[in-house]
Order: sequence, then structure tokens, then C-alpha cells
Amino acid sequence: MKLLLTSTPRSGNTWLRLMLANLYQLEQHAVHTPDALDWKQLPDRCIVQLHWDRTPQFLATLAESGFDALTIARHPLDVLLSIHQFSTHEPDTGSWLSGREGNEDTIKGKAVDSPEFHAYATGPRAATLLSVTPQWWNQSGGLQVRYEELVRDPATALAAVTERHGPPLKPFEEVLPELTLEKLRPTSSNNHFWKGAPGHWQKLMPQELAQAIGQAHAPVFEALGYGWTPEAGTR
Repeated sequence: MKLLLTSTPRSGNTWLRLMLANLYQLEQHAVHTPDALDWKQLPDRCIVQLHWDRTPQFLATLAESGFDALTIARHPLDVLLSIHQFSTHEPDTGSWLSGREGNEDTIKGKAVDSPEFHAYATGPRAATLLSVTPQWWNQSGGLQVRYEELVRDPATALAAVTERHGPPLKPFEEVLPELTLEKLRPTSSNNHFWKGAPGHWQKLMPQELAQAIGQAHAPVFEALGYGWTPEAGTR
């Protein structure tokens, strides 16, 4: 069982990787670029976390090394709020997608309703990061998980994985209680496991900003099935 978990940053990637690694007893790797690993030399039971584009070259690498691709979708507005928060505590976010279209320096320490965050959230860097999950979503043969469903009912959210790869080696009731966000939060020095509440954007983000972001990245919202008004919900 070789899994590649590839999605937009701050979509719940690390939490999902920890769940699957513990459920299926997989060796874990989290890297910024594909060339950080020798894919053919990885063990038969492993999971790799990587934010990367769905290019023909990368797909060939996955096919040659026997990896099954998995992606997780999260509401883009919650993702951007999480990026805003995380970038204040983690200095290495510029390594995401090798720093393509910039980094998060302009929003560190800035308020959500600041001009700096507005420019970032509607600009090319945010577009680049948000584009990762849609590239892998709804692709033939790919595994999909929604963050909101993972929060609500992890066992049900992971049904596609268990149907393809069989039941976990360790039972859900043994693993999941040890991997709640509440228990993981104190283990992280960079505030990695923040609020984690679906729909948090409705409390923290001005509606005018949500609308501007939704219009700027409309194809992402449409591809993943999310809206940017409170009435649209969070799936």
C-alpha cells in the first residue's frame, strides 16, 4: 500500500496522513518537492505528503513506483484563513510549491481585513496554492476525502480508502481518539493544528472579502463544490 497525499496546503493534509499512517501502519514522509525522494526505493507500505501539480511527468513517476493518489478538499476560505494564521508561526511556508508566485511574508502579522491579506487572498500566490486540490479532484481512479466530512465522521469519510485498500490494520476506535485535533494541538510548536472548525470563515472573514476571494478564484470553488456566501454552507 503506497499512498500519495497531495492537496492544497492547510487542507488537513497532516491530520489525514497521521490517521492513515496509524490505521494502516505506514511509513510516513512529508516533503516539499518530488525530487526529495527516491520513489522507487520507498517501502511497500508508506504514505507521502506533498503539495504538487498533477503533471504528466509526476503521474509517470507515481505509476512507475506504484503509488495511489489521494487528495483532500477543504473550503477555500477556511484554507486561506488557516494559511494566514499558520504563516505567522511557520517561517517555511515559502517552500510550498517551491515558492511559486511568491510567499506569505506580506500577510504575517496582518489582520484578516487588512489590505495586505485582501491582496494576497485574491492574488497569484493564493491562486497557485488553491489550484493543487482541484487538479487532483474528480480525476479517474483518484481517492478523495472532504475535510468537513473527516471532522464530522472520520470512519465514513475514509470509506473510499477502506474499500480500495481493505480494512485498517488497527481499528478506528483505537486510533482516532488519539488523533483528535484537541490532542494533537499541544504537540505542535508552530500552531499547526489550529481551530479546525469547518465554516470558521463565516465568523472571521468580512463578507465583502469572501465575495472578492470567491470571484477571484471562482473555478476553484466550482470544481470543489463550495460557495462563498453564508447560505452556501460548508458541505
